[in-house]
Amino acid sequence: MSPRWPAISRRLVATAPLLALAACGFRPLYGRRGRGGPALSSIAVEPIPERMGQLLRNALLDRLQPAGQTRHVLQAQVTLVDQDLGIQSNDRATLGNLYATVTWRLLTPTGEGRRRLDLEETSRSAVTYNILDNQYATEQSRRAAQRAIADDLAATIETRLAAYFST
Repeated sequence: MSPRWPAISRRLVATAPLLALAACGFRPLYGRRGRGGPALSSIAVEPIPERMGQLLRNALLDRLQPAGQTRHVLQAQVTLVDQDLGIQSNDRATLGNLYATVTWRLLTPTGEGRRRLDLEETSRSAVTYNILDNQYATEQSRRAAQRAIADDLAATIETRLAAYFST
């Protein structure tokens, strides 16, 4: 047997999955050949009420980076529920759980103030935070949890929009 045979078989094993992906029509969502990237910058994000809405809107603007003339509008409504967990025998909670639900819609203006509904979905996220003896530390922990939820929801919405525009 030739000593070159193991090297050839390793190369074959390494390239077989790439050939399989190319054969199935795989296309990346982002990058030059993916069609989701440039379309995402054509989405304007409308203001979202409440503090959680501001955090989500800022996270979406960071991810979508709308520029120039936008062709689509993203509307969203956020619901935030705060729940105490880890209840001790003295009825004090040691953990808090934030649940966020965002219902969002992608609209395309059609003229004369009308908009066509292109996509409507609901995304959810949950984060646990510490409830400490120090009220300031607890509030900072809760705010960090809100930022984490906003980032998670923005990533979910961005991925769904990229998938929508790549079809």
